[in-house]
Amino acid sequence: MTDSQRIQHIEAASKLINKLQTTEEKMYELTYTQPIVFAILQTGLDAGLWAGWTKAGGHAMTVSELSQVCERKIDPQLLRRMLRLLAAANIIQEIGEDTFKSTQFSFACGDKGSFIPRTIQCSSHHFMMTDVMLPKYLAEIGYKNPDDPVKSGYAFWEPGHRDFFARCMAEPESQDFFSGWMRCWTDQKLPWAEYFDTNTLVEGAELGSAPLCVDIGGHHGIDLSRLVDKHPTLPNGSLVLQDLPECLAEVKGLSEKITMMPYNFFTPQPVKGARAYYLHCVLHDWPEDRARLLVGNIANAMKKGYSKLLINDIVMPRTGASLTQTVMDMQVMALGSAYERTEAMWASLLQTAGLKIVKIWPDGRGYESVVEAELA
Repeated sequence: MTDSQRIQHIEAASKLINKLQTTEEKMYELTYTQPIVFAILQTGLDAGLWAGWTKAGGHAMTVSELSQVCERKIDPQLLRRMLRLLAAANIIQEIGEDTFKSTQFSFACGDKGSFIPRTIQCSSHHFMMTDVMLPKYLAEIGYKNPDDPVKSGYAFWEPGHRDFFARCMAEPESQDFFSGWMRCWTDQKLPWAEYFDTNTLVEGAELGSAPLCVDIGGHHGIDLSRLVDKHPTLPNGSLVLQDLPECLAEVKGLSEKITMMPYNFFTPQPVKGARAYYLHCVLHDWPEDRARLLVGNIANAMKKGYSKLLINDIVMPRTGASLTQTVMDMQVMALGSAYERTEAMWASLLQTAGLKIVKIWPDGRGYESVVEAELA
């Protein structure tokens, strides 16, 4: 089964469940089941249940045994009630009375070397409260389409009324949770080098005068690493990873072919004439005015007839948008007054910087695409 087929089966199963559910069952799931399941999942993380269970091997254990492996003292009766819920929600397996077994998912929740625990924390720390307060925020601004990242839905509830990125930069823990979520989110995607023809970059590249690819806001460097995997003979230093110093500080184990460069993408682009400038889920964080500044900085550094701008992001279809695409559209709105763009919106944005779309490369999953652009 291919990855796209797997996703199609998931979507079909979801539609079938929706058809089978009554209106009341659907409402119960949304308003009562999902919130408490996540709350108990987070409680298990806080109490050290997942870490202790994973350290013990994740095998079948009784409630009494699990209460002993928790990193914090917990009442066995409370734990029993939590485990019953999580088993019913398929987070763990119930194999007998008061006996439970870890699943692949719950095992990952306790793996401190994975990004799953930080992803859970990110949702509790950033997303949940933003979503809960979103109706009040939208009422407060008169149900206008949000366009101010500083006065966003996130800043509306945040104690210091800081915007999302301001809080992340001020609080290392906030940034750490977000970084973990970003890594986990990126890991589930189809690598861009599998659906964009990277040979078109390598062919005709003048590597002696400028880098092959500059990944702007690339954080962990995953996308450049995937480019290295596909083109292992690239010379050292031919790829550049740009991000804020706070983000680059946690990056480890990159190939010598990748050079890290601290950079704020709202300032002039220092690398001139690269073969490609690459943005992965950067522009969807910003409304039009900020996005124009960002794209303009790149366009000013590009070499006409040679450089390409590659935007790896959602291209919102005119009809039939997926749940993943629409959820992301609403979340970036709530967090930063931003949005996902249609092909027409991408073309309009690029035109303001003197760029034009050459081709759009879809991932085949109905999720992201690579928008290939060049100077007009």
